Amino acid sequence: MIFLINIKLLDIIKKEERSLNWVATKTGISYSTLHKLRNNDTKSISFEVLEKLCTLFNVDVCDMIEIKKDEK
Repeated sequence: MIFLINIKLLDIIKKEERSLNWVATKTGISYSTLHKLRNNDTKSISFEVLEKLCTLFNVDVCDMIEIKKDEK
């Protein structure tokens, strides 16, 4: 069984009607890092980045990260 981890940044920024540039400015996280997270094109996320995003959007970690089982 494989677990797939999905960063739900795209869903959150759409809901909040914000841009990656706005998030980068508010958090100090680089645009390229946010772009990779938005597209789920990353292999890891630091606790610091996760904390900044959760704080900015006032969400819990479970709102930012989704873990799915892949039955393959």
